[in-house]
Amino acid sequence: MGQKQLKHTCHIIAISVAMSVSYASADPNVKILSPADGAIFKEGESIPVKYKIKPNPGGDHSHIYINHKEAGILRRKKATFTLNPLPSGEHSICLKVVNKAHAPIGQETCIKVTRQ
Repeated sequence: MGQKQLKHTCHIIAISVAMSVSYASADPNVKILSPADGAIFKEGESIPVKYKIKPNPGGDHSHIYINHKEAGILRRKKATFTLNPLPSGEHSICLKVVNKAHAPIGQETCIKVTRQ
């Protein structure tokens, strides 16, 4: 395999992995009720994330992530977690169910929001 073809193959694999992490692994028992996927927020606006989670066996609690960085620990199965205003641009918000050791168990869902 030539170097150019190898780079192309690696690029395709990287895109596939990124897509599977954000949306293909969405679990119907982990729901972001609001905001809606694609929601737009204005400068200075905080973001209330309303969620509902039904953990699979082994799941203890959940973590919320903004752009793949942990933003909080969610102990309740159904509640609202308010995010501070985000910088301008597109952002991912993900919920991941974790075990008592804080390791993800594979249950998650993500949305994208934009701050103008």
